[in-house]
Amino acid sequence: MKAGKGGTYYPPFPVLGLASDGQQIFLSAGGGGATAFKEVPNVVQAHRFDEATGSMSTIASLDTHKSVVVGLTFAEAKNLWLASVGGSCRVLELSVEENTLTEVCQWQSEFEGKSPCQNLARCSPKGSIVATGGSDGIVRIYEAGKLRAEPVLKHTCDKNQEVMDLDFTKDEKFVVSCDRTGSCRIFDTATGKQTQCIDYKHAGAPLAIRGVRCLPLQPNGTQLFVAAMAAPRGPACLAIYATDGKLVREAKIHAKPLTCLGIDASGQHACVNLVTGGKRVYSLPGLSCVKKAEDVHELPAPCAAFLGEATALSGSGDRSINLLSFKKGSLCSAAVVYLLLMMVAMLIAALLVLRIGVKGAALQGEL
Repeated sequence: MKAGKGGTYYPPFPVLGLASDGQQIFLSAGGGGATAFKEVPNVVQAHRFDEATGSMSTIASLDTHKSVVVGLTFAEAKNLWLASVGGSCRVLELSVEENTLTEVCQWQSEFEGKSPCQNLARCSPKGSIVATGGSDGIVRIYEAGKLRAEPVLKHTCDKNQEVMDLDFTKDEKFVVSCDRTGSCRIFDTATGKQTQCIDYKHAGAPLAIRGVRCLPLQPNGTQLFVAAMAAPRGPACLAIYATDGKLVREAKIHAKPLTCLGIDASGQHACVNLVTGGKRVYSLPGLSCVKKAEDVHELPAPCAAFLGEATALSGSGDRSINLLSFKKGSLCSAAVVYLLLMMVAMLIAALLVLRIGVKGAALQGEL
């Protein structure tokens, strides 16, 4: 990829999907679709980013021909990647040693409508189950097996509108999802039954829930998740919920809408992309803003992920990928430098006063 300014890189295709292993490796996907694949190839590329040195390299690539990948997730427990292509899920395997990215298996996950489209597939934290969601409005839960062959369908949840996002709780007891109704729905993975339906309002006005991510189990045993909300013209908000539907914390983050939500592997930070082309990093579950960046993309960015300890990743259809550093302690370091400078200035002032006093005493002695 061609490197630009401010942590921005330029791949040769519109970026529609991003996912990372939480360390140095991330995958990007996109292309020109079925009609323009000759001019703008549909591809999935694997990249390595060294947070310490800032070096970026592309290590593998997979041509998806006439099909374009619109969503990517990393199945950490399986060390595999799940790609959303048309109405199907494709499982990809990356070999860093051999610089290869290969398709392991695929299966049809969306069946209704003229052109069914899977928006995402996600593997549970322990790797035992997989959930998919897309245009037919149905969350499907599968027994994952080894994910090297089509998994066994376990539950077909109640049909709603198009599924936009979903995630597993860390104990794998629930799938938290959101759909085009604007609601967040929680399903029991053991039965496939809906347990909660959550709607959000800000200042009395309804905001659609557009993204959900589950957080680590809390010390008191509570399972929390973060939800990202927006109205068509704004504002955008973040909220922390418990799986029983209780609202724990909320914050307005911008006057304009957001486009996507991502969290880091530790569950301590969230990245939010805005329609303005900006992005924000927030602490979790406190919802304090850690870092802001404006105009990092010319078009709204539909995907976000994290790399290493403090790098927020975003990709856009304007053929750009931005890496935003929010290194821990950077604000603290600046404060320390400021205090040191102040102390030096005070010390110099004290020495000058002392010198003046000594000279004054000497003059008085001479008189």
